[in-house]
Amino acid sequence: MAQDPPDAGAQGVSARGSDEFRDLVNKRLTLNLLIQGAAQHAFLTAHYLVRDELNAISPKLIPTYDKIALLGFVQYWAEFVVIAGPPRWFWWRAQHSPWHPFRHHPLLSRHGGMLAYAAKARAVERCREKGVFRHVPLSSLQLTALLMKTRFIEYKRKPALVELAKQATAMVWGISPAQLDGTLTQMVAFGKLSWPKSYSAAMLRAGAAGFGGVIRDDDDLKVVARAWVWPLLSHELTKGTIELICMHGMCEWDEATYARVIRAADRIEHEPWMLQAGAELWRRLLPLLPDHRPLAEMVMHIARLPAKSLEALMLAVIEEPERAKETLGRLETRE
Repeated sequence: MAQDPPDAGAQGVSARGSDEFRDLVNKRLTLNLLIQGAAQHAFLTAHYLVRDELNAISPKLIPTYDKIALLGFVQYWAEFVVIAGPPRWFWWRAQHSPWHPFRHHPLLSRHGGMLAYAAKARAVERCREKGVFRHVPLSSLQLTALLMKTRFIEYKRKPALVELAKQATAMVWGISPAQLDGTLTQMVAFGKLSWPKSYSAAMLRAGAAGFGGVIRDDDDLKVVARAWVWPLLSHELTKGTIELICMHGMCEWDEATYARVIRAADRIEHEPWMLQAGAELWRRLLPLLPDHRPLAEMVMHIARLPAKSLEALMLAVIEEPERAKETLGRLETRE
């Protein structure tokens, strides 16, 4: 959903060579992995940041949001199979098939399946704790019932809930609430959406319960989110906010390069796989970040790394976390 990054102009890099272009696509895929992982983290946890305020609106919201978030996550190993096939087959092909979209991405091809199933294991354990069904058709029925219940509770409280979603996002990311535009609605599409190019893309677009991104508002960039219910709104606001931060890592690209990379990397059918693996990558990255630096600032430093340096850092987060922690500590001193 992002528009052109700020200051994308004549001083940017070009995409003349295939290796260079592949590096840029891989960088964008890595940034998307972080964006989706952070958004998924918000989906699962943001309601606890404003717990008292939500309880004041209705004590039913927190437990209901807990279950919706878990059901929304485990669907990628349940209902999503009907749309895109078994996850194990997908991640196996990422390692072995030369035509797989992630085959040339070192982190996703090497560790994507491991990250996805580590995230699933954590979600399954929480499902047992929260009384959530994780197998179809019971999970689908439970999610449908909870969404209807939540929309009924939220119906007359939308303005207050939208402000709380913006407050929770601002609390974590230090962004001004005035730069956030959120709406609880069933009409979630906005901006210029690319035409779906596959069956799974068309099905995901048709069933989308939320969209988030960055749009240009006169001379400013604004985070926009539209979603059915509060946890999804928080998810989409977070996704748009990190997209805005990650633009610092793409602002040196010329407009043609930016457009080519986005066309290659930003596909709706990639999002569920990014959410599966990204949630665990984000969980592993967070404790390695310096405690005394703002989260948004550190993500900006990460996004500004050259493609190969970003690749090495993210691999180290998984394979050599202590080395990754040292590298992240040094990033804070760089201009």
